[in-house]
Amino acid sequence: MQNILAILYGLVFGIANVIPGVSGGTMLVVFGCYDKVCGALTLDFKEIKKHFKFLVFFGIGAVIGIVGFAFVITWLFTNFPTQTNMFFMGLIIGSVPLIIRNATVKDKFKPICVVPFLIGLAAVVGLAVAENGSTDPYRLETAVNGDYTSITIYNDSNRVVNEWEIDLGEGRLDPKAATQTEGGSAVVSESTLNKVLSLFIESTNISTPNAIVNEEGAVIEPNGSHTVTFWNYDSTDVNPESFELSVSYKTDVKFFLTMVAALFIAAIAMIIPGVSGSFVMMTLGVYSTIIGAVKDLDFAIIIPCAIGAIIGLVAGARLITFLMKKYSLIVYSVILGLVAGSLYVIFPIGFGLNIATLVGVICLAVGAFVAVVVGKNTKVGE
Repeated sequence: MQNILAILYGLVFGIANVIPGVSGGTMLVVFGCYDKVCGALTLDFKEIKKHFKFLVFFGIGAVIGIVGFAFVITWLFTNFPTQTNMFFMGLIIGSVPLIIRNATVKDKFKPICVVPFLIGLAAVVGLAVAENGSTDPYRLETAVNGDYTSITIYNDSNRVVNEWEIDLGEGRLDPKAATQTEGGSAVVSESTLNKVLSLFIESTNISTPNAIVNEEGAVIEPNGSHTVTFWNYDSTDVNPESFELSVSYKTDVKFFLTMVAALFIAAIAMIIPGVSGSFVMMTLGVYSTIIGAVKDLDFAIIIPCAIGAIIGLVAGARLITFLMKKYSLIVYSVILGLVAGSLYVIFPIGFGLNIATLVGVICLAVGAFVAVVVGKNTKVGE
């Protein structure tokens, strides 16, 4: 059962880190394994040996969450945003008793703890306000003109887009319609999970085009745009609202170092409760590139990202572990502020007197119950 729980914790952590606005660090706190993971990430071999079995199963869950099942949560956020956000709010609220237990293992709260609490709270709310004013530098607009659908890709960055792909979601293009595509090429594009499975078994069931990619040699200049059109004839379930854009750049030394640096910063954010690593990637303008690379298993992008992420996780964990040893009560006070601020970040826009909110309240109660049960069965001070 402990191994299954470790996989579950890793799964939720992995999924949380690919969704902008959701904090993987908060999920570690919710499940009472923040200290274990941070201790291991410092490369402290005593800590790794002590929690080795847990870390192995946690790592398995995290990889599965990032590679295979993030699309499920993304689908839930897209189709049931109020209910999904309120479930996560329940997890966060239910984790507060566990955070307090961890914080007061060695000492009780003091009036001075209000200051770091407010600092943590203000930091997360400030980031949320900044997020509302930020946009991904790569976007698309669609329009249906009679028998044709046009998609315009905008590159609002100062970098040249070397390759791009438009995922049609659940939609498919009729093979005859695909031949009418202009400005791009209609292709069959598999999910990341299918690509991984195809290394071991034949897993693809897709036979009709479900994506459009750039034509060979085509680029989109900084602050430029590019338009693609395709024929709607016999296309099935083509919903422009479900289209997703991913882009990449030419892989030169500058790009390599940029991705290392971006993931170094984002990785540190991933393990800070209340801070979304994905939001940091969006702020740095690399979110679409990284998600596209994971989807396409583009190792030219994945490798520098992995290097930056590993360095960032180790450096961030070492800093947090050092601070916890020296100033445990203060650090946990900041964490409480960060966690409290995350409630503001994920508070659902559709909250109100409606069915979605009613179901959301039930989801919140379920999330809180899960977190409380996990908290009661989690040992502190280990």
